[in-house]
Amino acid sequence: MHDMLTTPLPASWLSTRLGVDAAEIERLRSEGELLATRPDGADEWFYPAWQFGPGGTVPVAVRDAVRAARRAGLSESRLAAVLRRRAGLMGGGRFLDLLFEGNAARVIAEIHANA
Repeated sequence: MHDMLTTPLPASWLSTRLGVDAAEIERLRSEGELLATRPDGADEWFYPAWQFGPGGTVPVAVRDAVRAARRAGLSESRLAAVLRRRAGLMGGGRFLDLLFEGNAARVIAEIHANA
């Protein structure tokens, strides 16, 4: 996974650059559908960029996977490691790619296997 995808970005940046509604980002975070961190002393939450698809959308499969990871007790870094792995033995895409293809069930099974 490219470092830029794991770099936490503030909601204000995401809103400006991707056209994502800041209120929607906050709603998804508070409902446990987006991962976010709040560094000590920071005024706002920061979100890893991998959660956002084209045009700043957050696919349902991403929301489902984040929810499953939280329920399973996976940390943000552990979830990122799971998503970074190849989904098959013979190359192919990563688990992250499966999320953007809508295959949440396979990713969630992998999350549970790594909990």
